Amino acid sequence: MKSVRQGDPLSPFLFIIAMEGLNVALKSAGQKSLFHGIQIPNGGLYISHLFYADDALFVGTWESTNFVNLACILHCNHASSRLKVSFHKSQVNGIGVSDNEMSNWARIIGCNTGSFPFKYLGVPIGADMNLKRNWGPIIERIQNKLSY
Repeated sequence: MKSVRQGDPLSPFLFIIAMEGLNVALKSAGQKSLFHGIQIPNGGLYISHLFYADDALFVGTWESTNFVNLACILHCNHASSRLKVSFHKSQVNGIGVSDNEMSNWARIIGCNTGSFPFKYLGVPIGADMNLKRNWGPIIERIQNKLSY
């Protein structure tokens, strides 16, 4: 059996199918209370994960079961799809938790710790967007794209 390699015309389609499997697994875990995402206030959306291209952001409550179950879901996804998470590029960020606790979970998962604000897809996450200076880089990127 021949394996599919990066650059193969089928690669994007197979990647989408594999990511849909991960999406279904995370939704199912949420419905079965195995992974607890967050609820946006005032009746907003329930969010547990966001995908964009080959990027993923997992959002959840700070519970040991969330870390353990997410690690299991990612391991099962790797076993079924052969897509592996680049943990050396990944990070754990926590709100209202100690650096020591964050370090312990990051070490168990095998990734780095992060801090707020951080950038996700070029957008500052956790920054005070009421401050003009935090909009500067975003406006500059948009202006650069429009000047082409």
